[in-house]
Amino acid sequence: MSDAFPIVPNDSYSNTYNSNVRLDQTFPDLQTTMGNYIANINITEVSGLQRFAVGYRPIHGYLAITVCVFGVLANVLNIVVLTQKNMQTSTNVILTGLAISDALTMAAYFPYVLVMYVIHGTDINPERDTYSAAAFQMSYAIFSVVVHSISIWLTVTLAVFRYVFIRFPRRGARYCNIEKAKLAVIIVVIVVTIVCIPNSVSYRISHHTDKFRDEDGVIYNGTVYYVKPKQETEFEETFTNLNFWIQALLIKLLPCFLLTIFSILLISTMRDAERRRKKLLNNLPVSDAESGATSSGGGNSRKHKKSRSNRTTKMLLTVVILFLITETPQGVLSVLSSLIDGFFDKVYTPLGDLLDIMALINNGINFVLYCTMSKQFRDTFIKIFVTKVLRQEYNRNKTTYVTTQATQATRDSDV
Repeated sequence: MSDAFPIVPNDSYSNTYNSNVRLDQTFPDLQTTMGNYIANINITEVSGLQRFAVGYRPIHGYLAITVCVFGVLANVLNIVVLTQKNMQTSTNVILTGLAISDALTMAAYFPYVLVMYVIHGTDINPERDTYSAAAFQMSYAIFSVVVHSISIWLTVTLAVFRYVFIRFPRRGARYCNIEKAKLAVIIVVIVVTIVCIPNSVSYRISHHTDKFRDEDGVIYNGTVYYVKPKQETEFEETFTNLNFWIQALLIKLLPCFLLTIFSILLISTMRDAERRRKKLLNNLPVSDAESGATSSGGGNSRKHKKSRSNRTTKMLLTVVILFLITETPQGVLSVLSSLIDGFFDKVYTPLGDLLDIMALINNGINFVLYCTMSKQFRDTFIKIFVTKVLRQEYNRNKTTYVTTQATQATRDSDV
């Protein structure tokens, strides 16, 4: 998810934190809003990114609601399947934690987008931007940053566990077991929550009075409330800048860097293992190969386990790469926003909704990946939901048939 309230040093209300740029000269009918801030700016040129933001914003609310509903349901299914007894592994423990944090992220985004995009529209107005709406938006921003950051670091934990497991099998069996995975999830939740504390106390609710036009064209004065960083004193400004770098480096860039490193290591380790396997087969005498192929159980069992391990690694690698694709741009854009004057307004802000929908899709797509790339997950899902439903339907039909036959027999005996 893109930061709901990106922290950019040297901000001003009418410049950096304008989430509402009114294009009332060259394009008088166009309006773009990015959150709950407002600023009236007369501009004569509109960039391609701003045009895109204006065109996409009305669609974003409905698209995000659809993705959130699917994503929450998909992650609930992930949790149900991954917590089954036959699915208990260290990898699935981390994936369960990831599903919980992803579901919470999307569940939090749903009411936010419903209120700020769909019910009241995307235009800034006093009816939509009330004090209670601003308070809700601030709560959402704080909560969503925490749970989404937990998702990011759980993905890093997943990559570390998998690399250790396949690169050092004996150490992996000792240090990457279920108990260690549960402990890792707990540590990630606690540490990330602590790291996000500065972000949780960096905002305040402010207000602004401006002229608005109602549906009948009548102009009136109204007050809108919005959320902005605390920067009234030198200490608050320093604290806000510190929070920005914490979010940009520890929550965005560092995990993306680590995911990139471990993705490369995972791919390299898989290729090395495949080369060693082919070399071993090429050096193996034909008689030994035939005896190994026809032996009962042992060779085929090891081959099956190795094949399943490779499929699992490829699936997890796909999960990691998708996270990289969605999270890396946000980290880079956040840093550039603080280093380049005007970058936040011209680039980051118009791309905010697009970054959000990309992150939402990534949060909800894991169920599809698990079903298509993991036979064990797919079989367990079918056993829980499909087979159980069919069995219940069969039992219900059987009960109805028996009851009908008994009733008919009673009637015959009465006659």
